[in-house]
Amino acid sequence: MADEAKYTADQIATAARELREASGADDRLFTNTQAVGMLQNEIHLLRERGFSDESIAELLTGFDIEATADEIRHHSPKTW
Repeated sequence: MADEAKYTADQIATAARELREASGADDRLFTNTQAVGMLQNEIHLLRERGFSDESIAELLTGFDIEATADEIRHHSPKTW
């Protein structure tokens, strides 16, 4: 049996964006809490590499996501 195809997170995100655009759908808006929840996997990876919630919050501001360290702490699990 052949190995199942695998895709990067960037490929999936690009496909999702392009499919939304093709459908003519409006951009959805998300709260800070929702954004942090959607980024849980990435936040987990950063924490594993020694990033604090404060430094993660600073990184998010570079993407115009104004989540605070407290929001990250309260809405993203510390352990998996």
